[in-house]
Amino acid sequence: MEEKIIQIIERLTGFKDLKNNKDIDLIENEIIDSLAFIELVSSLEDEFEIEIQPTQIDPNTWRKLYSIVNLVTELKKYKKGMNQKTNKYV
Repeated sequence: MEEKIIQIIERLTGFKDLKNNKDIDLIENEIIDSLAFIELVSSLEDEFEIEIQPTQIDPNTWRKLYSIVNLVTELKKYKKGMNQKTNKYV
């Protein structure tokens, strides 16, 4: 999952060295701007079949790769749990 998220961020931002700089602050270093943020949310939703409500997520989540990966992981777990409770297939 991390590798796919790296690919998405690199494609959206043009920053091609995220794999070697996983601890970089994506906002402070102006890698993710407001337009890239909107595209990132949309791309993550499409790729991982999740729903992200940006207003309900701590803005600091978007600063680091690891926190974005954690967010997607948790949302996928939540979605899987919701689908199991409603007997719907993912």
